[in-house]
Amino acid sequence: MSTTTTDRISIHPFDGPLGAEVRGSMSSNLSGVDTFTIVEALRLHQVLVIKEQPMSDETLLEIASWFGPQFVAPDGIPVLGTDEQGAVTVLSNRDEKGVGSRIALPFHTDFQFMPHPLKGAVLHAVDVPPQSAGGDTLWSNMYQALEELPADLRAAIEGRRGTGINPYAGGLQGAGFTGETQKYIDDVIPDFWHPLVRTHPETGRQSLYFSMFIHHIEGYEDRPDEELELLQALRAHVDQDHLYYRHKWSAADTIIWDNMCTNHKRDDFDQAFDREVHRVQIAGTKPF
Repeated sequence: MSTTTTDRISIHPFDGPLGAEVRGSMSSNLSGVDTFTIVEALRLHQVLVIKEQPMSDETLLEIASWFGPQFVAPDGIPVLGTDEQGAVTVLSNRDEKGVGSRIALPFHTDFQFMPHPLKGAVLHAVDVPPQSAGGDTLWSNMYQALEELPADLRAAIEGRRGTGINPYAGGLQGAGFTGETQKYIDDVIPDFWHPLVRTHPETGRQSLYFSMFIHHIEGYEDRPDEELELLQALRAHVDQDHLYYRHKWSAADTIIWDNMCTNHKRDDFDQAFDREVHRVQIAGTKPF
């Protein structure tokens, strides 16, 4: 793909399954043409990277507003962040700074357990470990995952919905983020079912809407062994290396991603180093 330019910014696609770099200062007053170009670039490339530009929380909120309104959690459903933090969620491996951010995260799409999952998010690195210490974040192209889905798996999920675990609901017991063995402790929250083949409301393209947290598939209630086999096959398919863009963080990097057609995951990192990132969440609509 070719580079797109305006008077103040340029979009440089990555070689690989998804992603592009936005070059140009985000601190100046960008024109409507500039912001429109960035919004269109996200629709095309799914992940946008702005390298090593320090940004205030106010700037992050402004950037997020180009893509839609801020996410507001419904009452009674626990999510990432706290009411006290407000519109910008601080993720840190030091408890006093914000929501814990210590463990490796498996592939997922944000808030798939909600009635209206996120449209996207903006993530800014305030302080990160050296790249040799781990903590890479990876995003995958779920359009491509659907295009490459074997015919038998496509037939098994066509027209079906899935429901996902909410990892923020109380304590969890079981074998980590494996889906089939997790159980909630004390909390009772509703399940929300979404299509496993999702249509993007802006591009019209279909993608595979499946993550590690999906633990039940519609129509397999009386066939648990078949369901588990299908879940495991889908997990293996969407987590293939060639579907991912890997980001090695530097301080002041910012990433914007489309949550409707990507998964993401994070590697473990050396806890001897501080890691603090600030995140703004963009409200989404009911998947179809």
